[in-house]
Amino acid sequence: MAVVKKTALSNKATMKRSATRKAASTPRPARALAAKPQGRASVKKPLAVKAKPAKAAKAAKPAPRKPVSKARAKAAKPSPAREALKARAMKQAIERVIAPIENEKEVVAAYMRDLDHPFKAELEAVRTIILGASSKISERIKWNAPSFFYKEDLAAFHPRATEFAHVVFLFPGGVGVPTKSMLLEGKAKDRREAKFHSLPDIQTKKKALEKLVKEWVLLRDSE
Repeated sequence: MAVVKKTALSNKATMKRSATRKAASTPRPARALAAKPQGRASVKKPLAVKAKPAKAAKAAKPAPRKPVSKARAKAAKPSPAREALKARAMKQAIERVIAPIENEKEVVAAYMRDLDHPFKAELEAVRTIILGASSKISERIKWNAPSFFYKEDLAAFHPRATEFAHVVFLFPGGVGVPTKSMLLEGKAKDRREAKFHSLPDIQTKKKALEKLVKEWVLLRDSE
């Protein structure tokens, strides 16, 4: 009996091991996917694409400065004396541009030499008479033309007039204007005009022109 029982237990264990091996070798069925409940359709939201920030442009590196020598730095440093000299030079340059040229005979001579005018000879003759009438008279370029002065403006050429040699005489404040003159024309308060049509005409009026200049100078000296 003991042998039969032992044999039965052995057979039972063998069958159990066989069943276990068979179960292990048999493939398991795939799990059924759970069906999602049908309802409101799910809407997929678009994925937001994050823009990458633009890279900032690199600032250009300034060129390295060359070291300034001590002598150069000292020369560039402003000083009261240097600033005063600079201001004076600037003032003189402005005055040369704005103010008339004082008693520049060479400048007037150059102007007359280059002048293109049909009565150039007559203008030169009148110029000689006015300067010869008094040593106090000087000449310069003013109003873009040769002019004559002594303390104040005496006269000036008017080269735009091409029908004759035209000279404008000035009487500051209207003082000294001749009441009668064979030489002067016009009715303005402080000026008169003189017209010379030829060299013989100038010779005819020469004494009247010299007298006018001398009286004008005497009037300026008496003021």
